[in-house]
Amino acid sequence: MKQRVRFLAIRLTVVLLFALMAGGAPGAPPEDGDARALVKRVLDGVPDVPFTATMTLTLEGGAQRQLALSHKRVGDARASYLEVTAPLNVKDVRFLFLERLEGRDEQFVYVPAVNRVTQISEDARNQPFLGSEFYVSDLVTPALDDFAYALVGEARVAGRQCRLVEATPKTSEGQLYGKTVLAVDPGDLVILRVEFFDRKGKPLKVWTVERLERVDGVWTAREQRMTNLQENVGSRLVIDTIRFHADVPDERFTRAYLSR
Repeated sequence: MKQRVRFLAIRLTVVLLFALMAGGAPGAPPEDGDARALVKRVLDGVPDVPFTATMTLTLEGGAQRQLALSHKRVGDARASYLEVTAPLNVKDVRFLFLERLEGRDEQFVYVPAVNRVTQISEDARNQPFLGSEFYVSDLVTPALDDFAYALVGEARVAGRQCRLVEATPKTSEGQLYGKTVLAVDPGDLVILRVEFFDRKGKPLKVWTVERLERVDGVWTAREQRMTNLQENVGSRLVIDTIRFHADVPDERFTRAYLSR
């Protein structure tokens, strides 16, 4: 069974879809030097429950996108359905993300202008998401063992003492980032910051949690920001409402529902 890294709170989270749930139950931190174990404990602590959420994505300059998200385990996949509800020029753009426990993950998009569902290609994943500083690839969670991990220090982030975990891809093929550095609170098992480096090793982006709250016992990143350090622009994601253990029908996570 593949383990999945939730970089946006998740994830990365994280970043956009899976940053919603930033971590699970607290526990004793792993032994010093075992960076992979710390990341795995963050993964294992994320509750796997159905939920719905509404969100506001604010771009540099103030333009906004209103989003509705549903998430549920369906069969062998963790399924996420994301719909743009406003403004009119992007309304009804819809995404379906299927993270399979075994086999290849899939991502689909429906664009009203062409009235067609298409599978998101590898090249398209390295493009901005709805004009934001989040890339489409930030919505796709890679396998845990695709990376090598190392503890590279400690830092105080958002008032919490965090361990810094460097994650470096074992192969550069298909990778947008040269490495990432995660700031992890080892007590509550939450990721509070992710630094992204380009393939030349230069700082590219940084994702930060700006407001963290417990919702039904789950640490939830209610406000988060992605900043492009090389272009000095940023985007903010705010979770306006979220409901865990929601009753979400399975049909919502199908290609047919995307083009309804």
